[in-house]
Amino acid sequence: MKRLLQCVFAVLLLTVQQTWAQDATVIDGISYVLNSEDKTAKVVKPDGASFYGGDIVIPDYVKYDNTDYAVTAIGESAFIEADLTSLQLPKETLKTIDAAAFRDVSGLATIDIPETVTTIGNGAFQCYGLTYLHIPASVTDMGNSAIGGCPELETITVAEGNTHFGVFDGVLMDKAQTRLIVYPAQLEGKKYTVPATVTTIDYKAFRNLAFLTSLTIPASVSELPSELFYKATSLAEINIDPANTAYCSEEGVVYTADMEALVVYPAGKKSKDYTPNTAVKTIGEEAFGYASHLEAVTIPEGVTTIGSAAFTHCTSLRHVSFSESVTTIDINAFYCCETLETIVLPPHLTKVEATLFYKCKNLRSVTIPAEVTSVGMMVFSQCYKLEEITCLATTPPTATATAFLMLPTAQISLYVPEEAVETYKATAIWKNFNVQPISATRVISIDNLQLTIDNWADAWCTLDGRKLDSKPTQRGVYIMNGKKYIIK
Repeated sequence: MKRLLQCVFAVLLLTVQQTWAQDATVIDGISYVLNSEDKTAKVVKPDGASFYGGDIVIPDYVKYDNTDYAVTAIGESAFIEADLTSLQLPKETLKTIDAAAFRDVSGLATIDIPETVTTIGNGAFQCYGLTYLHIPASVTDMGNSAIGGCPELETITVAEGNTHFGVFDGVLMDKAQTRLIVYPAQLEGKKYTVPATVTTIDYKAFRNLAFLTSLTIPASVSELPSELFYKATSLAEINIDPANTAYCSEEGVVYTADMEALVVYPAGKKSKDYTPNTAVKTIGEEAFGYASHLEAVTIPEGVTTIGSAAFTHCTSLRHVSFSESVTTIDINAFYCCETLETIVLPPHLTKVEATLFYKCKNLRSVTIPAEVTSVGMMVFSQCYKLEEITCLATTPPTATATAFLMLPTAQISLYVPEEAVETYKATAIWKNFNVQPISATRVISIDNLQLTIDNWADAWCTLDGRKLDSKPTQRGVYIMNGKKYIIK
């Protein structure tokens, strides 16, 4: 069956290639793919690394080789990253605006969608600077997040004659109010309750929120797409209707109904420290993304997985306490955590995934556990203050050439088991560091408190630097592996 499907796809692709010209044709500075069969043209992205810019006028018809072609489509990603000062689309012939056609476009406060357009593709409009958009009556089909992720969007209107879509309390939905397409980022109002009729929310619907602080999700919604609340820095709480069988909320934080996964920690939540519910096993993708008030997180016992970009751009995050149950931390998990200084990775981690600490510009000290076998691409790239790494593995983990990209490795101390010092000194990547045995006496700094500790990798210490014989049982604040622990 798989081979049959591949053959069918190949035949269909060949048919398309024969119908549409292989190469774009540039006419008056705009690239088109010309269809010789029905004499239509589609605007496409310029060849190579070029992007459109300035004043753009797309006519209803273009002439090539003495033949007129009707411009019926704006192709996929055609204007991606364009910096425009004005835009005029065909007024009589345009039918389709394809997926991501105006993704990351800047310079336009409004875009005039012609009355002839019937279809707007997935993510077609994700524009910087766009404040107003009008949907004509002719539009009958809008792909997922056709309009979404526009950080300056204030107002959307829909023509009265449109039988498929409408605006309700400033929010774009389908006419039956079963699908919420986008809540404009700059829409004024502190609280919003999604109508009980809504069953589907597009994946960019609540991005970049500027004013909304409280959101209530009804029982009818069974899926919250990943990155739904990307950079929604005003949102302080998300409340889930108790009758919802897919999700629940606790103190404004969203979990799956069984509490096994933390889905969304609102970026605008004011708490400085947070410990997820003890039932949690998974911290979801981008779950804590852009939570700028968060300073400390304790990952409870039972959590096994921390998803990709889980703590991305948590710019105030200073302390992360991992439980021993954590075995997987996905890529980008701590991307751009600018105030993170010291990190001790959990003991049963086996891989340090790519870009895990990328742009953690104040990171000074990292402990890599003994079970780690590989360090991925650009893990510590742009961690310019990195001073020391403790690697507990006796066999040096494999490390990509870019793991420590542009860092002065010869000036960074690498502490390893005493019996493995010579092995590290002879191993690619690691041999570039200042390799020393872990047993050396070391001075570490935590919250501006300097401590001199022998056998630092294994020691429990009091805040005044007194080494303990074992893990403390009395309440208090202690230090191990350069990290503070609170014993309750």
